[in-house]
Amino acid sequence: IILQHSPLIFTAGHDPYCFVEFYEYRHATATIAAMNGRKILGKEVKVNWATTPTSQKKDTSSHFHVFVGDLSPEITTDDIKAAFAPFGKIS
Repeated sequence: IILQHSPLIFTAGHDPYCFVEFYEYRHATATIAAMNGRKILGKEVKVNWATTPTSQKKDTSSHFHVFVGDLSPEITTDDIKAAFAPFGKIS
C-alpha cells in the first residue's frame, strides 16, 4: 500500500485523513462503495474520490485516488493498510 504524501495527515481541530491510491478503477470504486460510512476504530469514516487542485495537474489516468477522512486520532498506517488492502492492489 502507498498512502499519498504523508501517510496520515493530522491538522489541529480536524480529524485525521489520508489518500489511498489504487492501480485499478474497479478496486477504487469497490472501496468507496464498501468503506464509506464504515467504522474503523469505532469512528465512521468518509471515503470518496480524491480531487486534485487545478494548480497541481499531473497524469493520474492509470491511478485511482481515494480520500479517506474523519479518521480516529488513534489510527495508524497499519490500520489503514489492513482496512483497504482487501479491496485490491494498491499503488
